[in-house]
Amino acid sequence: MRKLILILLLLPLYATSQQEAEKTHELSEVRVLHTGAATALRQSVQQVTVVDAKKYYSRPSGAIDILGQASGIRIRQDGGLGSRADFAVNGISGKQVKLFIDGIPASYFGAGASLNTLPVNTIDRLEIYKGVVPVHLGADALGGAINIVTRQQLSNYLEATYALSSFHTQRVTVNARYRLPRNVFVNTTAFYNYSRNNYGITAEVPNQFGNPVQQKVKRFHDRFSNYYTAVELGITGKKWADLASLTLNASGIGQQVQHNVVMTQPYGKVTYAEQVWNSFFKYNKYQVLPGVDVQLFGGAGYTRGHFIDTSFNAYAWDGTVVNRRSYGGEISSSRNNLLLHTINSVARLLLSYTPDTLTRISFNVTGTSFHRKGEDTVAAAFYGQDFYTSPTRMHKLVTGISAERHTPQRKWTSLTAIKWYYYSATGFTVENAVLQTASNRMGQWGAAQSFRHVFNPSLAARFSYEYATRLPDELEVFGDYALTKASPGLQPEKSHNLNLSAQYTRSHVRAEVTGFYRRLQDIIYLRTSQFFAKYQNLLQAQITGIEGECTLQPWPLLQFTGNATWQRILNKSRGSSSGTTDDRYYNLQLPNMPWLMGNAGLQYTQPHLFRRGNTLTCWYNAAYVHRFYLYWANDGRADQKATIPGQYIQQAGLSYTWLHNRYTASCEMQNLANARAYDNFNVQKPGRSIHLKLKVFIP
Repeated sequence: MRKLILILLLLPLYATSQQEAEKTHELSEVRVLHTGAATALRQSVQQVTVVDAKKYYSRPSGAIDILGQASGIRIRQDGGLGSRADFAVNGISGKQVKLFIDGIPASYFGAGASLNTLPVNTIDRLEIYKGVVPVHLGADALGGAINIVTRQQLSNYLEATYALSSFHTQRVTVNARYRLPRNVFVNTTAFYNYSRNNYGITAEVPNQFGNPVQQKVKRFHDRFSNYYTAVELGITGKKWADLASLTLNASGIGQQVQHNVVMTQPYGKVTYAEQVWNSFFKYNKYQVLPGVDVQLFGGAGYTRGHFIDTSFNAYAWDGTVVNRRSYGGEISSSRNNLLLHTINSVARLLLSYTPDTLTRISFNVTGTSFHRKGEDTVAAAFYGQDFYTSPTRMHKLVTGISAERHTPQRKWTSLTAIKWYYYSATGFTVENAVLQTASNRMGQWGAAQSFRHVFNPSLAARFSYEYATRLPDELEVFGDYALTKASPGLQPEKSHNLNLSAQYTRSHVRAEVTGFYRRLQDIIYLRTSQFFAKYQNLLQAQITGIEGECTLQPWPLLQFTGNATWQRILNKSRGSSSGTTDDRYYNLQLPNMPWLMGNAGLQYTQPHLFRRGNTLTCWYNAAYVHRFYLYWANDGRADQKATIPGQYIQQAGLSYTWLHNRYTASCEMQNLANARAYDNFNVQKPGRSIHLKLKVFIP
C-alpha cells in the first residue's frame, strides 16, 4: 500500500504547483457552471456513453429500447415485456455488467424496478461505463456498468402518460414534484405495466396422429404485469444538509412462465409473483468541512416471492393438454408451491475531498446484505422434509479510493483508483434428495488508471486500464429453486480491461472511436439443459474489438445517429475447461455471442407546426446483428449448425406536441418488416407491433 501511495504522489500530473492552480481558478469555475451533467460526463476522463432520456419522453419507448440503441450495447431478451434480459457491453455480458439506479445496486429495488420494465419518463439519463467502473458506484463489475439516473426535476410539475400497444399491452406512468414552505418537497413516482405477450410464433404442434407439425400459434401463457410506486419526502438548502430525504416504495410483478430456457418445452400453469417493500434514507452535505463533501445512503427492504409449479399436465404449443403425468410438475420432479422471504439491506458512504480546483480525492464504501428463507409444503411432501426452510445468506463489501488530477490548462487529466472486494456466502444444495450445507468467502484487490488528453477544443483522447473483479451474486450462488440450481463454490470472475478512444466534437457533429481489449479469467457461465440451468466457472477468454459512434446534425431540424461494433471473443481455455479432453476449442470464437452489430437513427423535428409552440417529431431507427453460432464453429456439418440468424429490425414513429409541451400524442411501429426476431437460440421475439402514447405535462 505504501508503494501505491508513493506512485500516486510521484505521478507527473501531481507535480503542478499550487500557484499555477490558483491562476486557473476562475476559468475552471466558469467551465463547471456552464456544463450540463451529460456533457460533463462525456468530457470526463471516464470511458462512458451517456444517453439523454429526456428526448425520448414523447416516444412510446421503454428504458430498454433506448439503451439498445447505444454504441457497443447488445440486449438479449427471452420475449416480450417483462421477459428476462441480458446486457452486453464490449463483449462483457449478463451479470458481468452491473445495473444501478442512482448509484445503488438495482437488485435492491426488486424485479418490479428492472431496466426492462422502467418507463423512460422516470429517467433523466443512462450512464454506460465501459472498461473502468468509477469508484462512486461501489461496483464489483467485470468491465461494464449501467447507472440509471432518475428524474430529479426541481420545479413543481405533474406528468402522466398512457401507452397502448399490441399484444394487449398497456403502460401507465405518473411523475410529480411539489415544493412546500421551508424547502420541503415531495416527489412521487408510480407506474404500471401489463401485457399478455400473446404474439405469434412458429412451433411444432402434434397433429391428429400425434406427429409434430410446424404451425403458427400464439403464446398462451406469458401474461406479465408489474407495478412500482415511490414517495420521497425531503428537505433541501439547510445549514445541516443540502439534501435529506426519506423514500418509501412498493413494487411487484406477476408473471406466467411460458417455456424453458431454450424454448423446447411449453408450460401452461407455471407462475411466479413477487412483492417488494423497502425504504431508504439519503443525506448529502457539501462543504461539511473545507473542501469535503459527504453523501450517505442507507436502506432495507423485504421481498416475498411465490413460485408455483404444481400441475400434472403436459402442454402443446397451442395450449392443449397432450398428456397428464402421474407425478412431478412441469419443471421439477417434486412439484413446487414455494414461498421465498428475503431481507435486503444496503449502505453507502461517499466522501469527496477537493483541496483545489484541479484535484479531487474520493472514497467510497458500499455494503450489501442478503438473507433468504423459504417454505414449500408440496416439495416437502415429496422429499420428506422442507429443504427451503434452511437459510441462505450473502454479504458483500466494496471499498475504493480514487484521485483525480488536472493540469492547469486541463489539457491532461489523470484518475487513479484502488479497490477492495469482499464477500461471504452460506447456503445449501440439494443433490439426489439430500441437503448439503455450503459456504464460501473471499477477498480481492483491484486497481485502475485512466488518462484524458485534450489536443484542441474539438479533439481529445482517452486511455484506461482496470484489473476488475466481479463477485458471484445470490442467483448464481443459490439459484432460484426452479430453473436454476445452486452453485455455492463459485469463484469471482477477474479481468484485465484496456480502452483507447478518440473524441471529436463540433457544433454539428460528435464522433468517437474506441478500441478495447479484455482478458477474462474464471468466467461464470450458465450451462443449460432441457430441464434446468446451473452457473459454473468454466472459461478464460480474450476480447478485442472496436466500436464507433457518430451524431450528425447537418441542419437544425435533422439529426442522424449511428454506431457499429465489431468484437472478437476467443476461448483461451484448454482441455476440460472447454468441455473436452483436447484443445480443439482453443483460440476459437466463443459460441452464442454476437460479434458484429450496429444501429442507425434519423430524426426530423419541425417546430411551430400549425401553431406557435407546437412541434412535430418523426424518427426512424434500424438495428442490425450478424448471425452467430450457438455451439462451437468447428463442430458438426456446416449446413446443419445451430445458428442464431441475423437480425435487421426497423422501427418508425412520429409525435406531435402542442400548447408548449403540455400535451403530446405519439405513434410508433416496431419491427416494420415483421421479421422473425431472435436474441437467443430458438426463443422467438415479437413480430410487428404498434404503440400509441399520450402524455400530459402540467408545470
